[in-house]
Amino acid sequence: FQNPVVDLFSDMAALNIQNRTVGLIENGTWAPSAGKSMRTLLEGMKNMTILEPVATVKSALKKDSRDSLSQLKDALVASLNS
Repeated sequence: FQNPVVDLFSDMAALNIQNRTVGLIENGTWAPSAGKSMRTLLEGMKNMTILEPVATVKSALKKDSRDSLSQLKDALVASLNS
């Protein structure tokens, strides 16, 4: 079983990716702990800033999902301006 996200984070660690700001989006239907797992992997890398909130999309995009994506967008824009 291959997991492309785990492969991506493994490659990032192997390439010593550091000093980055990231936003996380998880699918709360099929992988409700994905955000926590991604956070754990990123925290093992040097100087990674993880923006809040972690956006969760549950199956289809609904109002609450849109709201969390909008909040994440605002955090991303603010991080570019700081």
